[in-house]
Amino acid sequence: MGFAPPTLGGMAPARERFVECSDLRIRVVEEGVSGAAAVVLVHGFPDTLRIWDGVAARLRERFWVVRVDLPGAGGSGRPRGRDGFRVERVAGVLGEVVRRVVGRPVHLVGHDWGSVIGWRAVVDEPSLYLSFTSLSGPDLGHVRDWIGRHRWDPVGVVGLVRKSWYIAGFLVPWVPEAVWGLPFVRRRLRAGRRELVNGLELYRANIGRGAVPRRVEVAVRQVELVNDPYVSRRHLEAAEPWVSDLTRTPLHAGHWAPRTHPDQVARLIGDFVEGREARRVVVITGAGSGIGRATAVKFAREGALVVALDVDRAAARRTADEVGGHAYELDVTDSAATGEVARLVVERHGVPDVVMANAGVGVAGPFLQTSEEDWRTVVDVNLWGVVHTLRAFAPHLVERAQGGHLVVTASAAGYFPTAALPAYSTTKAAVLMLAQCLAAELKPHGIGVSAVCPGVVNTDIAGSTRFAGADAVEQAARRKKAARAYRLRGFGPEKVAGQVFRAVERNTPVVAVTPEARFVRVANRLSPRFVRWLGRVVNPT
Repeated sequence: MGFAPPTLGGMAPARERFVECSDLRIRVVEEGVSGAAAVVLVHGFPDTLRIWDGVAARLRERFWVVRVDLPGAGGSGRPRGRDGFRVERVAGVLGEVVRRVVGRPVHLVGHDWGSVIGWRAVVDEPSLYLSFTSLSGPDLGHVRDWIGRHRWDPVGVVGLVRKSWYIAGFLVPWVPEAVWGLPFVRRRLRAGRRELVNGLELYRANIGRGAVPRRVEVAVRQVELVNDPYVSRRHLEAAEPWVSDLTRTPLHAGHWAPRTHPDQVARLIGDFVEGREARRVVVITGAGSGIGRATAVKFAREGALVVALDVDRAAARRTADEVGGHAYELDVTDSAATGEVARLVVERHGVPDVVMANAGVGVAGPFLQTSEEDWRTVVDVNLWGVVHTLRAFAPHLVERAQGGHLVVTASAAGYFPTAALPAYSTTKAAVLMLAQCLAAELKPHGIGVSAVCPGVVNTDIAGSTRFAGADAVEQAARRKKAARAYRLRGFGPEKVAGQVFRAVERNTPVVAVTPEARFVRVANRLSPRFVRWLGRVVNPT
């Protein structure tokens, strides 16, 4: 099928028109940038094209947006018989609308039954569709095939089928129509009686008709609505053997996400239409050296885009250059600066998928020799720095509603009470508890939180630790001794980086790194008294 290339024009206001397709009159609303990439939005049951109002308002600034009322819904006519609601018939009507209204290949987006119809449309006329975004509407043939392949897994099959329990009621004659006559039911469903009654025919015309799975050659993105009570991960996985180019993106929203989360849905559609690479963005503070730098290298090797933040601009730049990422100078003790850097990162690189609050300093020495200045320094960096970092980035992850992960670099010192590290241990115990509190708070948003607790690791912190009560000569001597001991320990930061990566992948809440860190953590559970004794006789510095 040949199409003339579009000519890019200006922004056009919303325009309603009607298209005659065989014996049907189909309502269409067009708006956006004339000649830009065309996005066709198809609603489901029991909605009309109005469910896309918020999404269309955001997409029309970049695309030519076309919304279609399905047969029997909104301003479109009703097919004369039940066969007019068959998926293949409605897909044919959709294709006719695209040819007459747009006249060139389009990017198709379907929700609920609009998605079910979309699967058939991209199979029947693949040259008409450049891509397909599916929300909460699996292909019926794919699902039937999945059930057949998993027939020896009754638990899995029941888990899939139970999501669609309501369909059995829709197939019963007359009863659903009577229910739709109740005003409070229509208000709850935010639907008109016409859409509810006519929409039943989609179920009655297609369910149980022996749908056949077909291969899809068009690029498909499934938006997995994590809180959808009607469509499960199994429904989405059914497509995997049948789609050549399939990606899946989670969105922590319910079934009617186009209405409740228009910003997020529009962004996902726009990114897919424009072919933006779905590359994980990882932000790390204190990335100029040690554990931060090693973690940046690890994530970069795994394909992530790394944003390195450090108070030392040159060190951050070296890390960024090594991993092909981006660098920003940041003093995490400055709340306003941290917020501004977070804003720039989100604006330039997107909302990060992983944020690691890693920047830290060391202060050693007995409590009675630790000055107020020492306390302020270690609390400002190790505690307030973590708080500022998480406060700056976490809201962006929540608003995006696609999950993500926060990592806090704590320490085995956070649960090992030693006379040698009262200030340092206090801050690390605080951020360890903060991470666990955040894990509980952010779990409903699909955001994981991990506290990484290293023991003795060979990093620059050993040679830069402030030893309370020591003069300049003693300070230098003790730093040199500590750095040599950490070096002889031989546990490098790259091993911690591997544990950080694994914690993110597995959503592990607390990770004790190094044998001594794991030993003390277990010992705390078995005999806290023994650990307190150990803290009096062992000097980790």
